Amino acid sequence: MSKSDAPMTILKNQNKTVILNYEKEVIKGKAEYTLKTLQVIYSDGKIELFEEDSNGKAINSADMVPVEPSIGLLAYGDKIKRDYYKSLLKGKYNEIENLVVLSGAGSSVGVGKENVGLTMAGLWQKMETVDLACLTRLIKATKYSKLEEDGSFDSDNIVKDLEALLSIAGMKNKVESEKQLDDDILTARKIIAEFCDLKLPDNAPHIEFLTKAVLRPQKFPRVKIFTLNYDTLFEQSAAREKFTVIDGFTFSSPRTFNGKYFDYDIIETRHNRQDKKDSTIPKLFYLFKMHGSLNWKHVDGDIEQTDGEIDVSKRVMVFPQDSKYEHSYEQPYFEMMARFQQSLRVENTLLITIGFSFLDKHISSVILETLKQNPSLHLIALTYPEVIYTEKSYQIELHRIAELQSRITFVAETFVDFSKNFPENIAHNRVDVLEELNFQLKKLTKENV
Repeated sequence: MSKSDAPMTILKNQNKTVILNYEKEVIKGKAEYTLKTLQVIYSDGKIELFEEDSNGKAINSADMVPVEPSIGLLAYGDKIKRDYYKSLLKGKYNEIENLVVLSGAGSSVGVGKENVGLTMAGLWQKMETVDLACLTRLIKATKYSKLEEDGSFDSDNIVKDLEALLSIAGMKNKVESEKQLDDDILTARKIIAEFCDLKLPDNAPHIEFLTKAVLRPQKFPRVKIFTLNYDTLFEQSAAREKFTVIDGFTFSSPRTFNGKYFDYDIIETRHNRQDKKDSTIPKLFYLFKMHGSLNWKHVDGDIEQTDGEIDVSKRVMVFPQDSKYEHSYEQPYFEMMARFQQSLRVENTLLITIGFSFLDKHISSVILETLKQNPSLHLIALTYPEVIYTEKSYQIELHRIAELQSRITFVAETFVDFSKNFPENIAHNRVDVLEELNFQLKKLTKENV
């Protein structure tokens, strides 16, 4: 349930908004929430209201007629929401030329084997378990929260945001370096790296999403996936499904970062005596790891990929600090940011953000500015369990634009459910079949001459 008892918005677009209204009850000192009504609000001001009958099935409140199909109220809300974004993806977005994906922490939450992806609050809990003394010293050094008389902190009431804590610690250490603080920051970094090391499960949403999203007609540019996560779930998914990934690293060994590789593509050449035909290989996408990766390391001024162990001080990772903004103007972060900005400025572009809450200042500012400058940029923003909040300035501004323009859609959806409901691009098979038929006809014509 939401952190407040306010209505939960699960879909927001200028044309249609879906809201769940809950009733709060306190039972034996514990808050319980019961879904009472479902509101669907249209651009012309029309409002449809739905509730549940005595059998737990959704009905229209105006005439008490059951909805079709006969399902519960929450399931009906999900159906309306999914029908809407699927209609966008199958309709006007099916032929959109440029598809850009931004993957935030929410895309990895709950995914993995031994470890599963965690939120910042989840990482905080892990740090409490693994090294409570280190966490307490960081809180004391940064004055992040008031400590109790015995030197402990109130775990129930403290804001469990490891990013904010390390942000303050990083800034303090730059101004006034202390060995203990430096050691504690490194310890926190090691813990983050340890619990972000995720192994791909068979049911990972990344696999299904890549299979559907990357296969597009050859006339369209390649799909570009930007991720803020350190894990390698997209790379593991690509390897399992035999996708080719262009990630800015050389094809030689050791693989060294060179931004010019983002300008390359791979062409399949078919040569014979009768004809020549070049075509782009189908299963290829570009991957930009904007905050680095678990398998990147500094080596003599270069950046290399490795499957071996990496000392935390050598890892090429922008750890959760405010210095992310500063690091974003160093390589490879500068290259990644420049590519992201460039991708969003292209006409006829759809940006899908997955599990990104628009709290990251430098990423959010790029998206907002480009939305204002590029009228042909469309946005589908996925967060869960509600659409993006309106707590911070970037979030508020994004909602303001969304209320004026239908090219922005907020959806409360997990990456797992979005991947299941993401429609295949039907134009892919249709166009490629026509191209192959055309090629074969030309070949037959030449053979008969």
